[in-house]
Amino acid sequence: MSTMLERYKSLRQDFLNVVEPAIDSNILNQLKHNYAHEIDSRRKLSKAKDFKTFIRLLEKRDIISCDNIEQLWFITKFIGKPELEDKLLKYENWVQKMAPPFPFYNMYQSDNIRPQNHENATENVASSSGSHNACSSTCSSHESTIQNLTLSFSNITQKYYSEQEGKTDDRRKSLQQTVLLQISERLGRSWRDVARYLGIRECEIDAVQNKYPCDLKEQSFEILKIYISQSDKERWTIDLIRALEKGRRRDLKELVEDLMVSHKDKR
Repeated sequence: MSTMLERYKSLRQDFLNVVEPAIDSNILNQLKHNYAHEIDSRRKLSKAKDFKTFIRLLEKRDIISCDNIEQLWFITKFIGKPELEDKLLKYENWVQKMAPPFPFYNMYQSDNIRPQNHENATENVASSSGSHNACSSTCSSHESTIQNLTLSFSNITQKYYSEQEGKTDDRRKSLQQTVLLQISERLGRSWRDVARYLGIRECEIDAVQNKYPCDLKEQSFEILKIYISQSDKERWTIDLIRALEKGRRRDLKELVEDLMVSHKDKR
């Protein structure tokens, strides 16, 4: 049976075979720009001269891993390679089937718990039933094991809910990244009007205009980044859709709606 790492390496190679030919320097720079905050190293980013090296960098930063292919989905959607979606979905389904059920797997992975200690304690009880001191020692060990189990289960439960919150944040960020790149590619000269409908201050709009005086895509990308950084976690899509409609960009409004639907279906 193939291991998860072997399966992931095979998936990564299939992914690179399909996506890499579609990556030019402009798209690669956009992806670098998008992940700059997570990578947090200009030197590392500058060394990523090709897409394969960039993917390896995301792996080293644990942004992509064998048990987290969220960003492979995002890049697939951004590049527009639907033929990869079936492979990604099959891999995710395989990982879910291979993963042991919660919480027992995590419990026995815990450094605080050694299942064999409990077995040893049981053996000690059987072998030293005639000794009061040995029995007392064994009972004490047994109680300590139970306390460790209880404490560990509590820690695992807290970690589980914390991870669930983190996954929700990751899904939201993934959708934001997709919307950011897709809309900035198409917004064009409408970006100033849409920015105003998003409630962005005029001085911020002017600052973006001055920063990228001749690049509409960069202007759009920067203003949408500002909006997302200032927006409400629960309402950002609603407000963006309304702003696009008011700015007479119904095509982009519908695009955002489609991205939301496809993102939910992917889950």
